[in-house]
Amino acid sequence: MVMSAGSPTSSLALVGVLLRDPALLLGTASADAHDEANVSDRLAVLAPRLLGITVAGAAIFGLVIGSYRGDLQYAYAAIKTPLLLLIPILIGLPAIRAFHDACEVSISWSRLALASMVAIARTAALAAACGPILWLYLSMHPDYHRAVLAMAGCLCLVGLPGLMTLLASLPGGGRHRPLASFASVAVLGVLLAQSGWLLRPFVVRPRAEISFLRDVEANVFSSLASSGSSARGHYRGWDARGAGLLGREESPR
Repeated sequence: MVMSAGSPTSSLALVGVLLRDPALLLGTASADAHDEANVSDRLAVLAPRLLGITVAGAAIFGLVIGSYRGDLQYAYAAIKTPLLLLIPILIGLPAIRAFHDACEVSISWSRLALASMVAIARTAALAAACGPILWLYLSMHPDYHRAVLAMAGCLCLVGLPGLMTLLASLPGGGRHRPLASFASVAVLGVLLAQSGWLLRPFVVRPRAEISFLRDVEANVFSSLASSGSSARGHYRGWDARGAGLLGREESPR
């Protein structure tokens, strides 16, 4: 069964398809000209709805994150969380296509765009579904570092099905398709992590001043390492510390 481009599907029904069987939205992975035309038509019809689902689902998750601090952070986190999902895909699409071209896997821009939008919409829907669990945990007032790790863990949990959806939606064949898939996942993972770092803060300390963005320092990897260390009771100051390829070493201030 393949969902036609003109099917009058409500947004709620579309969310159901995203969660149950997102492949119905994509059709076959054939390189046939007729199939590619169908993909283009399907993209034109579904893109606004998928974008709406992405923004709504991610904003709900952002509201949950903002509840840790409250006040303006509700709005700030709800605005930035959709960007957290959209920016990595927009930046990473050319690299994903280049990886597959290098591995002799032909894919059109229309199919890649539709597969990406289906993947991030599914991720956003899962994030919204995960929201009540995260809210329940944050309502127990965990310390800041545990709250950050809980948010990162939820994003990893809901992001994995989205990545699998994207990879399953791309054409097969080619001598080195697994290599292209691995490279695509690595690029998207790094872009997602670093985008979150640049868009921070999402979780704000209870007594900290609320700001839309924070000054850039170190990188996401050194920040997560610092949060993990602090969650275990090993404090090294407020600043993230990086070393080697993941960031330069910074002396404590």
